[in-house]
Amino acid sequence: MNQINPDQILSSEEIKAAKDAFEAYDKMGYGTLEVEELQKILEEFGHKPSKEELQQMIIQVDVKNKGFIDFEDFKRAIAIYKIIEEDNEEDDTLDAFVAMGGNADKSGTVDATKLIQVRIIIIQIIKSDFKMTIDIERLINEMDRDKSGQISYQEFKNLLSD
Repeated sequence: MNQINPDQILSSEEIKAAKDAFEAYDKMGYGTLEVEELQKILEEFGHKPSKEELQQMIIQVDVKNKGFIDFEDFKRAIAIYKIIEEDNEEDDTLDAFVAMGGNADKSGTVDATKLIQVRIIIIQIIKSDFKMTIDIERLINEMDRDKSGQISYQEFKNLLSD
């Protein structure tokens, strides 16, 4: 994980937001975050790590073994978190694809008719809970680019991400 280059993973907007957050918690202005400051950040996000877990987090991103987190370490931690989140999203998409009839190795297809049938439930939820209308059938037909009536993994992923 210490070979991750945050500047290649994070957008300039994400880096600026990270800098702002880092500076907000660097109360002493030393350019570092101590364990207690990291704990406060995590608690604000609803996490309650133990002291041992906090130390482990610092060890994972503190590649120079300084015992604290500087801004480069902080960016690395955010980049690692982003990678993990993207992996989780990919896993969720694959799980949904498999549940609809595709294969775990991303091969196979989902029958577009099956997706259109599921749309009735989705439309009812969207209309009743969110007071919105959406043309799911149009979206599905747009994703089925080869008009085979079968949705490949990539088409399915595009459907969920648009």
